[in-house]
Amino acid sequence: MVWYCGNKKVEPAGSSLISSIDDSEAGECPTPPVEKKSRKSSQTATKTKKNTRCADRYDREVTCVNMALVTLIVLMITSFLTWKYGLKEPQNWEEAQEGFQDIWAVTSDLWTERDIGSFLDVLNGRDNEGYDPLLRQAVPWDNDYIERDNGGLHLTLQNALDDTWQAEFEIAVDDWRESDALQLTTERVTVDNNCNTVDGVIVVCNANFGDTGWVGINERSYRRGFIVSSVVKMNEYYLGDADFGHRRYVMCHEIGHGLGLPHTDENPDNADLGNCLDYTFSPDANMLPGDVNMAKLRGMYLTRIFRRVKEDGIVVETTQLLRR
Repeated sequence: MVWYCGNKKVEPAGSSLISSIDDSEAGECPTPPVEKKSRKSSQTATKTKKNTRCADRYDREVTCVNMALVTLIVLMITSFLTWKYGLKEPQNWEEAQEGFQDIWAVTSDLWTERDIGSFLDVLNGRDNEGYDPLLRQAVPWDNDYIERDNGGLHLTLQNALDDTWQAEFEIAVDDWRESDALQLTTERVTVDNNCNTVDGVIVVCNANFGDTGWVGINERSYRRGFIVSSVVKMNEYYLGDADFGHRRYVMCHEIGHGLGLPHTDENPDNADLGNCLDYTFSPDANMLPGDVNMAKLRGMYLTRIFRRVKEDGIVVETTQLLRR
């Protein structure tokens, strides 16, 4: 509302109405009326704000509850998967401890770097040829394939080689069968130059892979830090015209990696160690698995290791070698 007192305009804030007073009638200017807000309108606005705050608070509480439920479900699923697949369904605290210790040992010791090892003149004067990626840490197969009180590792080798490699394969497998920690069977399958992976077995194959720098290679697949499949490849590009001793050495070497064994030495200039996992310029002197690798296999597949931590922090490790 707007008031005029003489020529003076008086505007109370918030009014859109206009009223006028003649000078003759005005006398003293009246005090402009103050526009009053509706109490009901004010109460409604206050209530609306309060309801909005309550709704926001409710939404936040619901969100927090939902997040807590999701977190709880994730923890329950993770705990179950750890119990079933990581710890192999332990039935008591001792078995659970053993499972945790195995997981810790593998994850802390597993060498993950893959580096091509190269050396000179390994096969009949050829230069700059290497064997397989650098493997320094023994890694066992998954427990699904191990019976520690019944012969150790039970494994099948699928023979996907062509006819030119049968003798080298059979001799190498027989040499590894000398281990009391291995129960190996073989299965001849269709020649596979693509060397496809098969779960739960070692696939052994040959093909011309070209000038790769390696004469033989082993590719292993892992689950939870343990081997679940392996592929042994013989490279015809280098081995096609190599002599029998060289081919037998490479076969023994790569099958050894397929069983989970590391190199025993990676410097071909060192004295020969007499086992096929030793890098050498003279394969004929290193064609057999050797006692050192047989001992490693017993440790991997015929022993149980128990660790406990004393109050002073000292770790006590007990190794049991099981009878066959």
